[in-house]
Amino acid sequence: MKIVKSKLTRLIFRTIYCTLAIIAIMGSLGYFDASFNTTFYVYYTNLSNYICIGLMFACLIFDIKYFNTDREKDVSPKFKFMSMIMILVTFLVYNILLAKDYTVKEYFTSISNLLNHVILPVMFILDWILFYTHGKTKWYYPLLCLIMPLIYVVYILIRAGILKAIGHSNTLLYPYFFLDLDTLGVGGFIGWIVALVLIFVAIGYLFYLADRFAFRKKLNQNTKIGEQEDNIIK
Repeated sequence: MKIVKSKLTRLIFRTIYCTLAIIAIMGSLGYFDASFNTTFYVYYTNLSNYICIGLMFACLIFDIKYFNTDREKDVSPKFKFMSMIMILVTFLVYNILLAKDYTVKEYFTSISNLLNHVILPVMFILDWILFYTHGKTKWYYPLLCLIMPLIYVVYILIRAGILKAIGHSNTLLYPYFFLDLDTLGVGGFIGWIVALVLIFVAIGYLFYLADRFAFRKKLNQNTKIGEQEDNIIK
């Protein structure tokens, strides 16, 4: 896939993403259901999207600031890679494991669902593919992708422990069945965590290999074509 160099295309794409992101945040807070979602902060979908949205707004601000200059720089490529893998796993886990709990009508008529689980994740991944410089991803980046999800798991366990300790066990403790320590038991819980960790690492290294070889090869081909065209003009 060809890397897009047009600043205007990048600016329009990221403006559309950020506009949709505002709508997605409103949905995650319960706006479209006419009631405030008091547990919005426990869902990995919301938190992973919030992180990606924050980074994309930073990219958009950078694009606007340096639009009329020759300055070209990727905003935090390491964190972008980590966030991209994180949101891709959000997309896969939801649509493979969790979406089956909803009817087709519920899935496709929910603005919040489509934005947070399909449209924004796909756009964020495309942003990395289309606009970021490739061939510079380090071998350890896929391992760094484990930091944020593991912090999330620890956060959910600590929160559940505190709520049970103060007598709020009827409150939503575990937002996903594969994190329900009480139901799964220690063995089942660890099994799911190990499986998800392996998924994160595997996907991370697939994109690492694509970045180091496939995307870089395409970039080199485009560079050679450009040099040949320059020579012809000369």
